[in-house]
This record gives sequence, C-alpha cells and structure tokens, in this order.
Amino acid sequence: MISSIQSGPHGNHLAISGALDAEGALALRPLLEALAADANRDLALDISEVTYMDGSGIGALAFTFKRLAAQGYTLKVEGAAGQPLVLLRKLGLDRALGINCPAPRRLGFAAALGLARAA
Repeated sequence: MISSIQSGPHGNHLAISGALDAEGALALRPLLEALAADANRDLALDISEVTYMDGSGIGALAFTFKRLAAQGYTLKVEGAAGQPLVLLRKLGLDRALGINCPAPRRLGFAAALGLARAA
C-alpha cells in the first residue's frame, strides 16, 4: 500500500498504491494521522498508483486535509488518474486538493459527428 515516504525542505511526500477503499484507508490511517499531527509541514500525496478509491478513501483524504489545514499546512494530491480522478472531480475535490491535470476534453456536437471544420 505504501510505496515510499520522503521528508524534504518543502514538506513530506507520501506515495501510495493499490486500492484506497475501506481496507486500504484503514491500513493507511495511522500513518496519515501521524503525518498530520507531528509533521508540522505540508504533505504531498502521490496517488498515481492508486487503482480504485471509494468513500473510505475520500474520508481519509478529507481527514488529513482538515487536520493539516487546522495547523496552517496543506495537502496536495498528485498523480490522480482513472477512477480516482473521476471521483475526485465528481465531488469537486480536485480544486481543493490542488490536483493539476488537464480538464477532460469535451467535444461539441459538430465535432462529435466529425462535421467540424479545421481551423
């Protein structure tokens, strides 16, 4: 579940993998609690290797976000893709967690039918 953890001058960086579901969130919670309580620094959470996230994973992220924010620090989620990214966007958490990735491309009706002219 935990791929790596690093401390640097700009904060901590934690990379996780696998499913961030009830079981995964329960296993990760003690580490997140420790980082939020004792780190006194920002936290970057790399979820590029997370294949699935549900409400328990969202809860773990929200818990960590709130704990860090109460101390004046930030949680930044990096590498979100696939189902976790879709869920974070659907809940509007992509903006709150600083997820920087291109917005999904939306085609207009003419482009979807292949009728759009080249510019």
